[in-house]
Amino acid sequence: MTENKTALVAGGTGGIGEGLVQALITGGYEVYVPVRDIDQTERLRDYVADSPSLHPVPANLCDERAVAVMRDAVLRDRGRIDAVVVSVGAGYYGYRLHRMPREDWDQSILDNLVTHFNTQRVFIDQLRRQNGGVYVTLIGPEAENPGADAGMVSIMAAAQKMMTRVLAEESTDTKVRVHALTAHTTIHTRSRGENTNPDWITAGELGQYVLGLIEARIPGHDQVQHELRDLAHVRSMLGKR
Repeated sequence: MTENKTALVAGGTGGIGEGLVQALITGGYEVYVPVRDIDQTERLRDYVADSPSLHPVPANLCDERAVAVMRDAVLRDRGRIDAVVVSVGAGYYGYRLHRMPREDWDQSILDNLVTHFNTQRVFIDQLRRQNGGVYVTLIGPEAENPGADAGMVSIMAAAQKMMTRVLAEESTDTKVRVHALTAHTTIHTRSRGENTNPDWITAGELGQYVLGLIEARIPGHDQVQHELRDLAHVRSMLGKR
C-alpha cells in the first residue's frame, strides 16, 4: 500500500470519478476533490464510507484563479501533489453542428476545454516545480467515433486527447508523467444499477487501473496513450482472471 501520498481527482463527484476516488483511497492516498454541489459531496462521502482520506475542496474549474486557490489549499495541507486525475466534461446531444446555437457551442467549450486548460496550467506547473508526479486525463471513446447529433462530444473528446498528448510531449524533459486514458466501452457506474453489459468497464476497476498506472504497475506504464477495450482487457492488465 502507498503511504502518505496525495492525489487530486477533478470530476471526482461523478459516477466515474467516485470509482477513481475509492481506488486511490484504498491504495493509501489522501484524495482531494474539487466540489461545487453539496449533494454530490454527500453522495461521494457515502460511496467511500465517509473515509477520512477524502478531502472535498470548493472550486470552480472554469475559473483559473479558483483552481490555483484549490492547489494552494492542498499544498498547505500536504506540501506536495503526487498525482492529478482529470475526468471532466459535459455531454451535448441533439443538434447537428450546423444547427447548434452559438451559446451552446460557447458553453461546451467552457465545460470541456477551458476546465481542462485551467487544470493543466495550474497542476502541470506544480508537478514540474516539484520535479515529479503523474497527470492522467480520462477520455471517452467519442474521440475516435464521430456521430450525427453528437458531434460536439466527439470534438471535445478529441481535443482533450490532443491537449494531453501535447502536454506529454512538452514533459519529456521532466520527471512528470502524462497519460491519456481512453475507455472504449460504456463505464458501469452505480447510477446504472442493473443496467449493465459484461463487456462494460466498471468505475471501480477503471479506478484500479488508474492507480496501477500512477504507481507504474501497469504494463506499458511509460506509454502516453492507454486504450482500454473492455472489462476483460482491463482485468488482464491488472493481472486478474
